[in-house]
Amino acid sequence: MKQLRYTLSFTTPAFMGNAEQNAQWRTPPIKSLLRQWWRVAYAADKNFAVRVDEMRQEEGLLFGHAWLENDTLERDGRVVKTSARKSEIRIRLAMPERQTGNAWGAGTQQGVAPLTTGLDTGYAWFGLVNRGSGTPDRNAIAIKANESRRDLLLAVPDDHAERIQTTLQLIHAFGQLGSRSRGGWGSFALDGIEPLQTQKLLRFAQTLDNCLHHDWPMSLCTDSKGLCLWESKSTFPSWDKAMRMIATERKNARVALKTFKGKDLRPVLGFATPGRMPSPLRWRVVPAANGQLAVRVFAMPTRIPEEGKQLILPDDTRAAWQEVFRVMDSSTQFKPRSGKQ
Repeated sequence: MKQLRYTLSFTTPAFMGNAEQNAQWRTPPIKSLLRQWWRVAYAADKNFAVRVDEMRQEEGLLFGHAWLENDTLERDGRVVKTSARKSEIRIRLAMPERQTGNAWGAGTQQGVAPLTTGLDTGYAWFGLVNRGSGTPDRNAIAIKANESRRDLLLAVPDDHAERIQTTLQLIHAFGQLGSRSRGGWGSFALDGIEPLQTQKLLRFAQTLDNCLHHDWPMSLCTDSKGLCLWESKSTFPSWDKAMRMIATERKNARVALKTFKGKDLRPVLGFATPGRMPSPLRWRVVPAANGQLAVRVFAMPTRIPEEGKQLILPDDTRAAWQEVFRVMDSSTQFKPRSGKQ
């Protein structure tokens, strides 16, 4: 087993709820995130020629499962069929050095509203203010020294270590944890990871048309201008100021699709109705120089799931994404894109 150790540091409050929906440090969301980005690394290793059944087989054997019908284990010297197995990866949270407390500590961020909760900012703000009569305010893991940092320890089978380390590099660049994380909440960094440079990220990207063949986030996206990834021109002294910018820019992207070519194509950027689809345009707050924060936006377009019943034609989906890319490219808040193929 290869042992890995990193420090996970949140840059925005994180809604990682326990059974009572109170924010708390837990390993299941981290394991889920590891599985999500392992699939992206797996797809790139297969040059995106992925057979989902084969991927799910390998994923189940590595991360654990309760569904594979052809799995076997050795027991008492005999090979027997099994309907479930535990994960081969071990995950643990610990307090960083020179920091005391409970590694599984609960969140304390609550009742804070640097943004109003109207339509203009509702795209970014969530859950920290009054949720209704008789409903307590939701809390989050706060951005303060003893609460927002934990050491993340992993033990990984040697023959899977290389892909897991690539997965962790992707998580360092793009990972998000907890509720409403696609809009910037639960952004974090992994200290101790070698960052992936833009040109290397192209290995994990496909064209828009290829992305839209799949109903799961297999890859990042490219177009004629390069990788569909944007970095903010400005940096921010605190997370609430970064989230204020995200609120405005998310609204601009969605509003551009409200009456696009006479149709409401906003579901392309996610919807919460039955068959819900989280936003494929993802927003993160990342560390910048001099202790400041920056905003990173990236696209992982997918086909809209049939369960969503949105009745948006493929040509309209493609055109909607092209409009989103145009809006992002024309925003004064972001640098020109790099990473052109």
